[in-house]
Amino acid sequence: MLKSASKLLGLFLLLLLSFIYTDKVFSEARNSDPVMKSVMSYKKENDVRPVEPKIKDDEMILGLSGLEVNARASYKNMKQDDKFSEDKIVYDTKLPENSISKNYDYYITQGNDSKELVSIIFRITSDDYVDKLLSLVAQTNVSVNFFVDGSWLEENVERAFSMNNLDAEIYNLGYDGAYDKSMISVTNNLIESITLKDSNLCLNVEKNDDDKELCAKRKMHTITPNIINPSISELKKKLNKGEMIVFDASEFDYNNFKLMVNTITSRGYEIVGLSDLIKE
Repeated sequence: MLKSASKLLGLFLLLLLSFIYTDKVFSEARNSDPVMKSVMSYKKENDVRPVEPKIKDDEMILGLSGLEVNARASYKNMKQDDKFSEDKIVYDTKLPENSISKNYDYYITQGNDSKELVSIIFRITSDDYVDKLLSLVAQTNVSVNFFVDGSWLEENVERAFSMNNLDAEIYNLGYDGAYDKSMISVTNNLIESITLKDSNLCLNVEKNDDDKELCAKRKMHTITPNIINPSISELKKKLNKGEMIVFDASEFDYNNFKLMVNTITSRGYEIVGLSDLIKE
């Protein structure tokens, strides 16, 4: 027993000394090696710091990840050729300090407002006009997001597969009009069996702290968009970077579908899925 413990201690000390030696070599190289000097100079000029989210009370507008040069990995890539090469630079993603990966406590009202991206969301609670909506999405080849009620989904699995085949994103709207702790996972599991992707968002058109807490416990972020069932003129006034635009599928004027899409794209915005918009 004592012999085994001595061997483990010796191995640990060997690893520790190896780490110290490697770190020393790296530090010396950083100070004297021309390749490392070039890497460090490049890092100083090209590191992109993360942008912190804008937080006000219980609301959040997303921040943006940064990119930092990994000097050690980049140096290792170049050392064999003993010359600096920009193609061999290695980057690490640097998340904001208040990253959404760390908390679910805020209502996300907007994606990052430095990107020309917006998302269109349809709330599905009944069969009304769903087939017409799917036909229009197919014709325009636009990315949309469907938040579907669990009770509707159970009776319309084939329609949900049709949504998925259009590369639309499907998320959980609750069950019979509300997020319920006994059904939220049931609906998530059904959605994920169709999309093979995480159902990780909840939708509150109006804030509901109980819903947000329930979703947070399941590591689901709650979105509360700023633009709800807008007319075309309202859409023109409110449209901005990172906005989420919500429509009730049963009340939407489908004669304006293409006009709505053109209103957004003609102003230089790209219509994307929420998985791209709600991303740092």
